[in-house]
Amino acid sequence: MFGKKEFDGVDKFDTLIGASSVFEGNIKSEGTIRIDGKVIGDINVNGDVYISTNASVKGNITANNIHNAGTVDGNVQANGTLRLLTTSKINGDITVQNLIADEGGVFNGKCTMKEITK
Repeated sequence: MFGKKEFDGVDKFDTLIGASSVFEGNIKSEGTIRIDGKVIGDINVNGDVYISTNASVKGNITANNIHNAGTVDGNVQANGTLRLLTTSKINGDITVQNLIADEGGVFNGKCTMKEITK
């Protein structure tokens, strides 16, 4: 689960992949997803994605905002903000509008920053 309440203020998730669960396949959703377990496949959501400390994703992620405290092996596209928390590991390229990296977060890949359009 979340060690230090990494995701305070978030109280509504449309989809939850539990800590003892392994989901194989692609996920497409309009809402917010929280991953505590393991996902093998691509994630494409219009909402936000929260990946907890012991969670892992092997696949590409596209979402509005992504808060990562776990491990991602794949490319990540955040149309808003990508936040790498202290325990975060991303192995893949990222495309983001905003990037926040806490001390200790690890990112191995290429970063492309989108321009903010007004």
